Amino acid sequence: MNILLPVFVLIVGAALLAAGFVLQKMKFLRKAGCIVLACLVLEGVVFNLQGLTATGLEPQLLDISSAVITKEELPGEETFLSAVTPSGQDIAPIYRTTVVFEDLRAESETIRLDFAGDNRILDADIYIRDEAYAHGFALANTVKAAPGSEKHHSAVTAFDSNGALAAVKIVFETEDASAELVSVELNAPVAYGFSLLRYSVFCLPLLLIAAVVHFKWYLIVFDRKNSRHLMVYAATALVCVLLVVWVQYLCTPFDTTRFPYTRALEYPFEKEPYEYRTFAHALMFDALANGTVEMRYDYSATDFAAVEDPYDPTQRAAQDVDDYMFDYAFYEGKYYCYFGLTPVIIFYAPFYALMGYLPSYTTSAFFFALTSVAAAFLCLMEAARRFVRKPGLVMLCLCAAALTLGSNVLMLQSCADRYHLSIQSMQLFFFLTLYTALRACREKKRGSRTVWFVLSGICTVLLVWSRATGALAGAAFVAPLFIFVALNKKEKAKDRVRDALSFLIPVMLGAAVIMYYNMVRFDSPFEFGQKYQVTTENIAYNTFNLRSVLQAVYYFFLDGLQTVPEFPYLTVADNFVNRTGNYFYGVCNAGAFTMPLTLCIFFLPFISEKRRRGKIFCYGASVAMTVVIAVSGFIVAGVAQRYVCDILPALCLVGALAALDVTAKETAEKRGMLQGIVSVVCAATFAVALAMVFSNYRCFISEYSPDKYLHLFELFTIL
Repeated sequence: MNILLPVFVLIVGAALLAAGFVLQKMKFLRKAGCIVLACLVLEGVVFNLQGLTATGLEPQLLDISSAVITKEELPGEETFLSAVTPSGQDIAPIYRTTVVFEDLRAESETIRLDFAGDNRILDADIYIRDEAYAHGFALANTVKAAPGSEKHHSAVTAFDSNGALAAVKIVFETEDASAELVSVELNAPVAYGFSLLRYSVFCLPLLLIAAVVHFKWYLIVFDRKNSRHLMVYAATALVCVLLVVWVQYLCTPFDTTRFPYTRALEYPFEKEPYEYRTFAHALMFDALANGTVEMRYDYSATDFAAVEDPYDPTQRAAQDVDDYMFDYAFYEGKYYCYFGLTPVIIFYAPFYALMGYLPSYTTSAFFFALTSVAAAFLCLMEAARRFVRKPGLVMLCLCAAALTLGSNVLMLQSCADRYHLSIQSMQLFFFLTLYTALRACREKKRGSRTVWFVLSGICTVLLVWSRATGALAGAAFVAPLFIFVALNKKEKAKDRVRDALSFLIPVMLGAAVIMYYNMVRFDSPFEFGQKYQVTTENIAYNTFNLRSVLQAVYYFFLDGLQTVPEFPYLTVADNFVNRTGNYFYGVCNAGAFTMPLTLCIFFLPFISEKRRRGKIFCYGASVAMTVVIAVSGFIVAGVAQRYVCDILPALCLVGALAALDVTAKETAEKRGMLQGIVSVVCAATFAVALAMVFSNYRCFISEYSPDKYLHLFELFTIL
């Protein structure tokens, strides 16, 4: 099969190339043939270089009983969080195993390692001693394996040995005490593995790009009345939907009951609510189902009740208190969840009514990812209709996909838990709020216009109840829009009042409900519970200062990615931002400008407001608000990769609209050049967004599905 596939592709490429030269009117076939053959070289030679070069070797199985094996139990790596979080105080030990083979006197180019143990990924370092390093070991390579996996318990890799190999040392660390090396084989054969999937990943996009350029599809202006244009736009959305389905597949382990966040919850609960404290949305559903707003947990009989200042993390740690609800709001002897209720209202309650049990976090994340794709595509189309005159069809499709993926929809889905679900809900209703508002403003029929304003008001309330930062971002874009509508003298005064009331009545009713909800919990209509968090810091001391502005701008916008020479090629950097007595947080982070689409906001000085009143005002207010959100988020919570997702939708939306604008108004020659630049920006956004699925501080995929992760690692890493 591995021989037949490349031969078949070679024949197809040669046939296309020949047909392109014979049939003069079908010159595109030449380009297609060149692409097919070039990708054949990439797949058949570059990715399979090891399989082509490591041939004619005589395998040599080493006697594992003759090796010197040492196993050490090391304390888990302590971080500053170990002083303030219950999970950090109970750090699992690390088991380091060292296996040394001496007196080999062998020639070798490859090595195969076979492991046994639990099904979790480990990295094994391979050291060698040869004629060039006669008195010590040199690191030759590192491999990944999953002991206990049927497919990936073994790993084969090549290394360069200078002369005869004298000794080999394998070192690996893991939290799995049962992990062990069971066999080692030198000169292990490397199979030639032509992958049709990998070939298609490179070939199909290149063929599409070639077709766009050759047939000048980039000159086609989007026509919303053209059914074929709408089908192309819908097909682009479908590709994003398929990516969401793919991530869901990666996040779904063979046994969904093994991991807490992939497991559906029986309801009523089988255990005490305290046992479900990491499932914040399930506990909020439980509270409402029992006619209350506080978490049903009596803390009075625990050690937590004796803590003088429960908000001081070091005081809790000093008294060895670990029986409390971490990262919940604590006020006057009761626990409350400070997350918004929107996910519970729009998904948990209907899901329970239909299924009779509560959804897992992975299921909930899947729902919000799918709906966010649809909302983002609708939002950009509506915004382009109002603000961009004659956008290009190709540009609109690319920018819509970049907006969706650039908002880190896939990363949030892959990190499904109580924190990320709230952000997913916020992003969904950010896009829906803007879409319904824009739709309402352009509607001419009075009845439909009123309905859309009402829907916009409802979405605004659900946005606020998802995450307050999203409400700020949405308001910055929508408020200027509504101001221009209200000041439009072409409309009768009574019609403008009707529009305002259609939006404001549901907003005020929703605001009244939210304020009442807050009043019942915290005796203040404007308190959502953040300052009463029992978390890694004492929130009461988080106050504004000028130094925070510069730090926030750096970490939320400029903090970059790191490149690695293996899949997924991009990774986030570790950060430690310490402000003693205020906040300290140290996890992986990537600033908003690592998503290339956001950089298109710098096109704003080059676009005009001609025929599109209020455009620059909306764009500018939206971008300015992201700075406000970044500074306030930095002061309250510090730095984390997920916090940047608060500002990504707004920045990506403005970037997409700016890109559409500058590529639509130029002459055909300049338009092609600008569209080429924007296309590269969108492609880079896709690459970063896909890398973020695997490069994040949660990395649930490698934990839930080691086999799937290692398959991708082996498929897209050039060894």
